[in-house]
Amino acid sequence: MQRDQMNGFQWLYIATQGIRFKPDRAAVRAELAAHLEDKQTDLQRIFPDLSPEEAQRRAVESMGDAWEVRKQLAKIHRPWLGYLWRLSQVLAVLACLWLVSFGFFRGDDAYLGDHPCSELWDADDLPRTATMGDDDDLRYLPGDDPNQLLALEIGQTERVAGQDVSLRRAALWQGEDGLELYLYLRVNTWRFWERGVLREKWMKVTDDRGNCYVLGVESGEHPEDGSLMNGLGMWGFGPFHSGYEVYIRNLDPEAGWIYLDYGPTQPLFSFAVELKEGDQ
Repeated sequence: MQRDQMNGFQWLYIATQGIRFKPDRAAVRAELAAHLEDKQTDLQRIFPDLSPEEAQRRAVESMGDAWEVRKQLAKIHRPWLGYLWRLSQVLAVLACLWLVSFGFFRGDDAYLGDHPCSELWDADDLPRTATMGDDDDLRYLPGDDPNQLLALEIGQTERVAGQDVSLRRAALWQGEDGLELYLYLRVNTWRFWERGVLREKWMKVTDDRGNCYVLGVESGEHPEDGSLMNGLGMWGFGPFHSGYEVYIRNLDPEAGWIYLDYGPTQPLFSFAVELKEGDQ
């Protein structure tokens, strides 16, 4: 094909054929076609006696050598960039489908928290595996068990380093060897790659009677089951949150308030819970 005998269709085909990623090729071709049409329109406006064929021929010539344009476009539009972008789109769609369909695959338990392994969303503000008794009653929900002394929805929230730290629930139980207090906290953020972790050694628990409740191995072992008396553990997680439970199993029966202060030196956040029914 003679280079000086190309029409607009032939020029566009040759100039864009070096772009291997088809979506990019179609977009570039549409843009070049618009430029070519504009040039032809301008020529016919400036030279009214010019035939459409001659106007197109001159417009094609002004666009440059098709083979040279092809080389330059091929260098700019690398195919792996397009394929990488398409792969990222596919992965994003698959991730959305997984997030949406998770509850359907796992049934109602994925949202209601009844199953100890399926609570990844924590939509009910309950720890993943917090259960009491043979009937699998969640310890934070009011029930008929006479050993349950208190079940509160707290809802206190503080903003820390771009994340929301919340004290969501509290439950007080009469254990075999004394009062047991359970506090459920959540760390929420849309930036899942920066989701914070609460450290046990940074959590300070005190009450209004001056007692300080040590967490972890220094709190000693429970006389019945050998587990730690007091501690902080992760009890549930999801794409945008982590759930934590503070448990105190040697609570002073005269305590009226519990205070949580978290931080390596100065508190990053603090919560207070009144150990009676009512709004916090």
